[in-house]
Amino acid sequence: MCIVTTLNQGLRNGGGIGDILRAPSSQEPLFAARVVYDMLFFFIVIIIVLNLIFGVIIDTFADLRSEKQQKELILKNTCFICGLNRSAFDNKTVSFEEHIKCEHNMWHYLYFIVLVKVKDPTEFTGPESYVYAMVKDRNLDWFPRLRAMSLAADEGEGEQIELRSLQNQLENTQLVVKALSQQLSQLRDQVFFFLSLLLSIYDYLISLCDNYACLSQW
Repeated sequence: MCIVTTLNQGLRNGGGIGDILRAPSSQEPLFAARVVYDMLFFFIVIIIVLNLIFGVIIDTFADLRSEKQQKELILKNTCFICGLNRSAFDNKTVSFEEHIKCEHNMWHYLYFIVLVKVKDPTEFTGPESYVYAMVKDRNLDWFPRLRAMSLAADEGEGEQIELRSLQNQLENTQLVVKALSQQLSQLRDQVFFFLSLLLSIYDYLISLCDNYACLSQW
């Protein structure tokens, strides 16, 4: 009972156990020991132990709040169905809000699961039979993980645009090659013309030399 009384009275008093015990006189022989006992109880129990307990409680609540904020951030910026991040829809034809509202609305998936559970199996369509078997086996492979039709369409359009760009570059290169070929042909014709002209001048000079030689003999 002594320990229970000490903890009960000591923890509920701001100054520790010394607030409820008899105040000793300074003339008593155990006065110094009583002062040391009261101070140790105050520092160890009231300040250190209680602050450790309060610190653990505060840290626990801080971790819980941080975990909650992290979960809210994931739910806000990540598609619940496919797991794609908001950044995957930047500069795309479909925004992230439109994606989670129209393409991968989690409530539509829930309604569909409820439908295949309450519907008569004899009236199932092909996709409904497949999803029913997956749900029955607790298999989530029928979910479009990290895939979206809008992104696939954008990728297809991007490939077509890239192919058109390459085709245009190829056509431009062909035009440049054709122009260079024409310029080379013209340059070759000009070179042949100058060569023929030089040959004509050479023949003319040879004839002049022959005529001069004949005149010198006469």
